[in-house]
Amino acid sequence: MKTLINRSRLEQILSSLSRVAIGVLGDFTLDGYWHADMQQSLLSRETPLYPRPVVREAYSLGGAANTAWNLADLGTGRVEGFSVTGSDWRGAILSELLAKSHIQTGGFITQPDRCTPFFGKIILTAPGRHFQEDARLDFINTQPLSPQTEQALLERLGAAMDTLDGLIVADYQSSGVVTPYVAEGLREIARRSPGKPIIVDSRERSDEFRQFILKPNDSEAARLFFPQRSAGQVSQAELATAALQHTAQTDQPVIITLGAQGCLVCALGALTHVPGVGVPSPIDTVGAGDAFLAAFTAAYAARASAVEAACLANLAAAVTVTKLGITGTASPAEVLAMYERWTAQPSSREG
Repeated sequence: MKTLINRSRLEQILSSLSRVAIGVLGDFTLDGYWHADMQQSLLSRETPLYPRPVVREAYSLGGAANTAWNLADLGTGRVEGFSVTGSDWRGAILSELLAKSHIQTGGFITQPDRCTPFFGKIILTAPGRHFQEDARLDFINTQPLSPQTEQALLERLGAAMDTLDGLIVADYQSSGVVTPYVAEGLREIARRSPGKPIIVDSRERSDEFRQFILKPNDSEAARLFFPQRSAGQVSQAELATAALQHTAQTDQPVIITLGAQGCLVCALGALTHVPGVGVPSPIDTVGAGDAFLAAFTAAYAARASAVEAACLANLAAAVTVTKLGITGTASPAEVLAMYERWTAQPSSREG
């Protein structure tokens, strides 16, 4: 990575982030961590089961909210969310956490009969023993947004686009806020904002966002470019060729993340492999994709090249995976420290 970006340029990009405004459209999720002390668990009299005695609880931002949180902690000048929540206790806690992170919620719509997305993580603990995560509890929506809510969300996004330097579309849930109607409205908004970067991370529907900048991981890219084949049968070389063809057809960059191997950046007709940042175990990869997405978008909107933005994104993701038991974020100081540690390793100096 040292041959792709130097510390001076990295510092310059980081300092420029305070001058950009980024919007985030998607499902703003609340993550809950419930720590159960199993040493205090006694067999229930009513059922042949051991209850989970929760002795500690904590909450943090997840889903699209985690992407917004990463933008804020990286030093982005203004972060504005566009989403739909319910009138429930989860939405109240989510709002408090967003306010603490200085994430603006003027683009939020409240639909009373809707559930604020929530991922409840039950952590089984016992003194002197390693923790174990139980099956997660997900609060999800099974009903679509109302037409009125869809229209209101698009109106708020459309009204804000002139004030934004870039937009992230975090399409993480099949029953989420990025409905087919919202997606079509987004395409119209993009037509009215030519040249403004819109970066899409869609787990299941990348094909519907081909005219935008795409950030799939390798499995998602395989499903996008080779829908008739198993993702495990598609080589990295095939993904690279397909990404180049896609960029030539759409004139939009494609960034394919490769986990610990870094990412492939296809932009301006060229393909660059940006190597991953090696960090020792233990690591927690939950939320690393959100960190990458946030850092790439902020840097790219601040006029960094796609390759430079990907370098910053790899570093931010590497910081977050070292934070165990929480999705986590990366500050500019942490990014620079990671850069110094990584470039000091002989194996990081690619030829």
